[in-house]
Amino acid sequence: MQARDIMTTGVLTVTPQSSVANAAHLMLEHRVSGLPVVDQKGALVGIVTERDLVCRPEISTAPRHEKWIQLWLTPDELAEEYVQSRGRTVCEVMTSQVVSITPDTPLGKIVALMTRDGVKRLPVVQDGKVIGIVSRADLLRGLAARLDSLPEAKTTDLSIRSHILREIRGKRWAPRPIINVAVCDGVVELTGNVASEIVRDAIRVAAKNAPGVAEVIDHLSVIPRASGLKGRT
Repeated sequence: MQARDIMTTGVLTVTPQSSVANAAHLMLEHRVSGLPVVDQKGALVGIVTERDLVCRPEISTAPRHEKWIQLWLTPDELAEEYVQSRGRTVCEVMTSQVVSITPDTPLGKIVALMTRDGVKRLPVVQDGKVIGIVSRADLLRGLAARLDSLPEAKTTDLSIRSHILREIRGKRWAPRPIINVAVCDGVVELTGNVASEIVRDAIRVAAKNAPGVAEVIDHLSVIPRASGLKGRT
């Protein structure tokens, strides 16, 4: 899937000259947490988010530093912080360095960009114009639609077991030797030893995700790996 498959179109935008008050009202009215900022030609020049608006003297949340901390900040950093917390127009508080995507950007890359930059939304740009936006909510809607549309596969107990073992083998966290997997009428029973609870969870998830599984019965035992040899006494 690509950005075009899940993006929200007709995206709400503001201009650099828009007031901070107007941006805040638009976010509240339309229940969004960020707005792309575009110039008169519709080109993306920034983004303004809730994070840009929550540290304000009007609500007693402006940054306050101890004197010793101020000594570590440059005059330019302090001035920038002052403008950010007290600016009245969007251009004064917005983030100018914006990561954008195209309609052809794969969802995997979108998630990687969001994770890398710690952002919740990415503007979709085509021919220099903002044509949409992809948010985490859009990704969730895409996931829900895909899960709902998955076809029911014809499976046998043998194919279920083979699928689970293939999924587990080769993973760095996979136990050595591999755990035992028994399947009867779609019910999977897991037995064997694993090194931690999180590995146990991973194996259960692998089993539950196998096509045709009706139930997973977990008899796995957690036996932590030895952390090292004890010293001689």
